[in-house]
Amino acid sequence: MSAALCRAHVVAAAAPLTRRRPVASRGKAPAALVTERTRRSLVMARSALRNPEEVTSKAPTPSSISDTATVILFDFDGTLGDTETPAMIVAFWELAPYFPEASVEYLSEERMKTYVRDNAGKAFEFMVDVVEEDRKSAGLPSVESVRTAGSEDPAVLAHVNAERAKSGLPTIEATRALNVDLLTLQKDETVEALATLAKPCPSVPDVLAQLKSKGYDFSIATTSGKPRVPVSVVACQYEAYFPPEKIHSGESDFEPPRFKPDPSVYLLAAEKTGALPENSVAVEDSTSGVGSAANAQMGLIVGYVGGSHIAPENEDGHAGTLMAGERSDDKRGADITIRDMRDLVPIVEHFKAAVGGGETPVKFTKALLDGLCDKYWVDDARVA
Repeated sequence: MSAALCRAHVVAAAAPLTRRRPVASRGKAPAALVTERTRRSLVMARSALRNPEEVTSKAPTPSSISDTATVILFDFDGTLGDTETPAMIVAFWELAPYFPEASVEYLSEERMKTYVRDNAGKAFEFMVDVVEEDRKSAGLPSVESVRTAGSEDPAVLAHVNAERAKSGLPTIEATRALNVDLLTLQKDETVEALATLAKPCPSVPDVLAQLKSKGYDFSIATTSGKPRVPVSVVACQYEAYFPPEKIHSGESDFEPPRFKPDPSVYLLAAEKTGALPENSVAVEDSTSGVGSAANAQMGLIVGYVGGSHIAPENEDGHAGTLMAGERSDDKRGADITIRDMRDLVPIVEHFKAAVGGGETPVKFTKALLDGLCDKYWVDDARVA
């Protein structure tokens, strides 16, 4: 990349957060074993497909899956699309009336920003459970009982409704007529908000164009459901890169849903994109996503900390958790983590060449790392 494109080139020092068990010490199963293990896992994953005929109708047959093709499988929320922040804002203002401490003063913009930052990437079900536990500890009735009775504080509701309007959402009172639980409401309202608020993560449109021009194929492998992701794809103007058959969802494509770190969605995405998992690159911003990619035996896992939901002061810590492998069966984490998505292109090119030359696990040359645009995190053991 030219210097004109790269305003910052910060080589991450070998800090404690970037040191984990050397990847080389884990070893790598022989290709035949990886392929057989992957085949068995994929058979199990396909057996759980919600609509097997529909979901797999456009998938390559096993004989058409290339044993040399390099493909890129992207997480969506917080990786391709800057959706974590708007989705979390919706979640906050849905839960806000039910926080035990809820008051107009308590529900400040700063508190909302802190909540969004601290809970980005967490399932809404988890956030509801936390509120319910806090209410129980405070001797307060359950969230659903308050919603059903309409007994929220009127001043709090007026404040919350004004904030919800900023995301184009109806008042809390208006949602009662829908007669749905809070989880269903959250899913529907998030889709509605993302239809207008979702936007690309920095540099992603240019990176997708570069990868496509170089002949790479790619797909989405996400936990998030449909229509949330397809709606966000349209809002980000990604339709040319990700038509419906290239969007794979752990929530919507399997019965019961298979959420990351379960490997099913990555295994299916690799198959449908026409590549072996060990020749595929996964790009992830969450620990559960890294765990899913590791459990699926993806050939390269690239962590990403450039989304708006990760504050600059939290980048080092988040990169460390991505590389720690806490959610993978063998404690494998991200092989390299980047802040600028433009750095994905040379990393993918290097991976393709290294795998083609029989190098496993792939190491990163000093020349490659020196040429990256921005800060990165990598184990010393992975530097050639």
